[in-house]
Amino acid sequence: MLFIPPPAKADREEVEEAGYLASASDLMVGLLFVFIIMVVILSQRVEEAESGSKNNDPLESAVRTIGKKIQQAGVPVVIDPASGVITLPADTLFPKGLAELNSGGIEVLGRAKLALNGILPCYIFSERKNRSNCPPNPNEVEIETIFIEGHTDSTPLQRGIYTNWHLGLDRAHAVYDVLTVGSMQDFKNERSLDVVGISSYADKRPNKDDPKDDAKNRRVELRFVLAFKPQVNKSVPDVKSIQDKLQKSVITK
Repeated sequence: MLFIPPPAKADREEVEEAGYLASASDLMVGLLFVFIIMVVILSQRVEEAESGSKNNDPLESAVRTIGKKIQQAGVPVVIDPASGVITLPADTLFPKGLAELNSGGIEVLGRAKLALNGILPCYIFSERKNRSNCPPNPNEVEIETIFIEGHTDSTPLQRGIYTNWHLGLDRAHAVYDVLTVGSMQDFKNERSLDVVGISSYADKRPNKDDPKDDAKNRRVELRFVLAFKPQVNKSVPDVKSIQDKLQKSVITK
């Protein structure tokens, strides 16, 4: 009787090869799964960033809110939320070529001061804790600095060494003296520094919408600079929930 032993080694090799292929296949599926998860997370973060930049810019929101309060007080300001600037037309405040406020300008700034004293404390570090009736501020926006900037037209001044730079600075100073009477002068940022300051640009930064319009170039601007606040409240996508959703979508297919 002839006994032929079974080809055990060949069978074992086939089993090992099949096991290797199965392991490689599982590895590829796992890597693909991880790749899909990363793509989903990345797309969600891109959508959040785009949505935030379009609809929830902290500077735009704060400046628009502050500017509208001033407008509601009857002050003809121009609001540029994207640049963080609220413009006071100098012709409303000063005679041409001068830095002394006219009677109408003093009255206009008085109304602006009342509006600012009502809304600014909601965005000032030293004042926020004492306010309870502020507009929504989900990003916890705080103002680091408010520059009162003086601007002039390009007509040269003929007063010795007194130039448009001096005129712009004197106009900014005159506005500062009216607006900061009272509590605003004591506003402090998180570093305990004064919030409100002044500067002059003379005719070096003409009105961007109509740079040749002298009336629009003669202006005083309030430029708002926000304090940096890391966005710690942004929710991170839950990987486990994403996995469950992907598994369900695979099963339903």
